[in-house]
Amino acid sequence: MGFLKDLATLTAKGNDAYARLDVGASLAAASRSMDEASRVLAATQPPADDELLESVRVHTTASVVDARQLPMMIGMLSVVEVELVVMMPSGLPVPVTRTEQVAPLHLARLAPGATLDVSIVPGRPDSVRVEWNG
Repeated sequence: MGFLKDLATLTAKGNDAYARLDVGASLAAASRSMDEASRVLAATQPPADDELLESVRVHTTASVVDARQLPMMIGMLSVVEVELVVMMPSGLPVPVTRTEQVAPLHLARLAPGATLDVSIVPGRPDSVRVEWNG
């Protein structure tokens, strides 16, 4: 009879948990999580540049000021917010904050003070692209 008593106890506890479940709140939380994931994913994708802008893109370097890993991963890639100071060929430093999808292999390259190869369209700080393989 112990098995049936345990089964009855588990059924009662399951029914109690089900009665306390707030489906609306769970769906709202899931929706907020999906909205945040969509926002972060959109931020990690560089804007599509036309061929004219790509033709004036210049390659330069950037110093890492700070890097913060966000609490999400896309596949096996970490999502990291990186603060950079891009050195333009004219010598003018341009501060830029980017959200990047970073492979585990490249995470160590984001230490403060590190130098990264980047490319940028002059006059468009939002066009910074980290050249991970460059």
